[in-house]
Amino acid sequence: MIVNISSHGARVLSHRNWQPHEQLVLTELVGGDYHVDAEVVYCQRLDRDQCAVGLKFAKAIDTQLAAAGGSIGMRSRGTP
Repeated sequence: MIVNISSHGARVLSHRNWQPHEQLVLTELVGGDYHVDAEVVYCQRLDRDQCAVGLKFAKAIDTQLAAAGGSIGMRSRGTP
C-alpha cells in the first residue's frame, strides 16, 4: 500500500524486509498496466510482519496515476 508519494519517490508498506539499494519494479495490483522502476532507500521495521519502505523512482512519475489505486505489487527487478 502506498502511504506517501511524490513524483520522485514513495513510502510504501510491505510484509517483506527489503535491503537499501535493492532495485525494484512496482506494478498495479489491478490491471497491472502501470510499472515504475525504483530503488530502496530505507526499510524500517514497523512490527513483526510489516515494514515501511522508502523508494526513489528511476524517473519522475505522474503521482495522480500512481495514487489512483493505492495498492501496488513490488518485486526485485531481476525477478520475472
